[in-house]
Amino acid sequence: MKRRFLLVAVITAMIASSCSKDKNEVVTPPDPVYPGPTVNKVTKVFEYFPAPGQFTNTLPEWKNGNKEKEMADYALAALAKEDMISLGGFGGYVVMGFDHTIKNTPGEYSFIVLGNAFANFAEPGVISVSADKNKNGLPDDEWYEIAGSEYNSSKTTRNYQITYYKPDENKVREPNPDDAYVSDAKYIRWKDNRGDSGYLSRNVFHDQSYYPQWKGDSITFTGTKLSSAGIKNTSSDPTQPYFICPALSWGYSDNLSNDDSDSKIKLDWAVDKDGKPVKLPGIDFIKVHTGQRAEAGWLGEISTEVLGVRDLNKY
Repeated sequence: MKRRFLLVAVITAMIASSCSKDKNEVVTPPDPVYPGPTVNKVTKVFEYFPAPGQFTNTLPEWKNGNKEKEMADYALAALAKEDMISLGGFGGYVVMGFDHTIKNTPGEYSFIVLGNAFANFAEPGVISVSADKNKNGLPDDEWYEIAGSEYNSSKTTRNYQITYYKPDENKVREPNPDDAYVSDAKYIRWKDNRGDSGYLSRNVFHDQSYYPQWKGDSITFTGTKLSSAGIKNTSSDPTQPYFICPALSWGYSDNLSNDDSDSKIKLDWAVDKDGKPVKLPGIDFIKVHTGQRAEAGWLGEISTEVLGVRDLNKY
């Protein structure tokens, strides 16, 4: 459509120009202008699968009867405009694609996954990338994790698995007597492959179901889990809690402000399943999953938010 408008504009300009010149003068049409690659928009969402969280079913909004396809389409509509989607608690993820390959220029930053991190409150997402080696346009080739600053930390857990169980929305709520902002301290039950279990709380600010309504009675996520040891309440006044979640050094999404250079990602940091660096000429798909299993009082669970992806290459 844009090219048709461009062609009409060029022809119109040529006619106008020829009318104002000598009829024997040769008129040279201007070179056609073609749009460059779309460097700041996600053009495909192959899967949107959030874990339970206070923004699940609202960012984007779930409507009765919606299934996986509709939710992926809603996520795409938001990301294409750099609006926010939430991945929920640990493990929730989105798989995104683009209208061009994001190339790897060794030593240079390749892309940034946009988030909404702010001072003293990060919700880091683990980033994985893949190249369309089989040329079928689908994210079914090998995935490589971006080895951020915490990749080799002893506090990082690889192959962490967690299962969430669909709650009874009509059950009697159990408020936390020590936290007026928690309306149900035993809302969504979870257990992991490390022998731990617990509940994701419901807070007073969000009353819709936190469990993705288009999924079954239980959902399981597996991935790299980052330490949440730095998350704490720094206020001495129990009625005015002030939680902080310090940012990690580099290599994650929704971790530092989007204009911070340490939010940028180098494809040189990609590693295979054994932790060995790989050399990727470029990538066609990006996956982000929430990297921490933690809650921060009235701020709710730690949940990575994504607003889009920007290709940082100069074409």
